Amino acid sequence: MTAQTPAAPQLTNDEFDELIDRINAHHQAKLIAVSAGRPKPAPFVMPAGFEGVSNDYSDLPQDSIDAFAASRDANASQANGQTDHISSIAEDYRNEKISEDSFDDLIDKQKQENIDKYTKDQNDTADKLKASGHAHPEKQSEIAQAFSDAGDWIIDNLWTPVKEFFQKLAAQIEQWWNKVVSWFGDAVDSLKSWWHGLFG
Repeated sequence: MTAQTPAAPQLTNDEFDELIDRINAHHQAKLIAVSAGRPKPAPFVMPAGFEGVSNDYSDLPQDSIDAFAASRDANASQANGQTDHISSIAEDYRNEKISEDSFDDLIDKQKQENIDKYTKDQNDTADKLKASGHAHPEKQSEIAQAFSDAGDWIIDNLWTPVKEFFQKLAAQIEQWWNKVVSWFGDAVDSLKSWWHGLFG
């Protein structure tokens, strides 16, 4: 007989809220580090007893799935929405209409906007997930694990590559300026494809 994985411990609502807040704070610190070119913080460690929590999130409560879908759309919109702006300033820099310092300042401003909007989205998502966890206490462990996994994926596979793309753009403007539109479109498509595979 195969041993079953023990269920994750049941949390009180306050404990669940605190766990969601810690995951949220970790993601925000991670994005700030990435944007500044500093090492990422150590991976977030879930509480003892959460080992083996299922990462099949297709049976999450509908309100959690809706919260994650809204987060996906907010991040996709933020990434795609800056395409024209970045394309325009890259072209101006390439054509020497703006200085390197001005280009760097505009890119830094875009990085900060990305952080600010990501922070707002994460805070909104955290609030929705807390409410979902209170309504569905039996799903709290899966909700928390999904929040951790989703935030890590977005930073590692969307916002870290965005930062790296900005670096390539600045360093090799002739090679990269005309790739802005296709690059951001591909990044958003990757986000949507991954999300569909995880949440159904």
